[in-house]
Amino acid sequence: MSEQKEVEDMEKFMTILMDVKVSLAQQNQKLDNVLDMKKKVEETQVVANEADRVSKQNKKDIKEWDKKMEKKADRDDVERIIKQKDNWQRNLPAWIAVAISVIVFLSQYISIGG
Repeated sequence: MSEQKEVEDMEKFMTILMDVKVSLAQQNQKLDNVLDMKKKVEETQVVANEADRVSKQNKKDIKEWDKKMEKKADRDDVERIIKQKDNWQRNLPAWIAVAISVIVFLSQYISIGG
């Protein structure tokens, strides 16, 4: 009877051990996913910073163009400048939205793992 009890206890222990092993494997995969997301977030940050830098430079360039064009701009030049200004103003919020989406997505992984 004692041997039977030891066998049952050993079976329970092995079952628990297997559950722990599966759980650890799942946590490792979640950690790998988070680390992959960290790399993507960092890459997105670099792109967003570059886009921000370019947009600031474009803003300065547009101001310079506006000053030059006040004296000699025709209708086509003004329309082109307005389109350029609209393009960077349209793209910057998109990059910011991408960065926010990635951060929210990453935070879900962190809260699941925690």
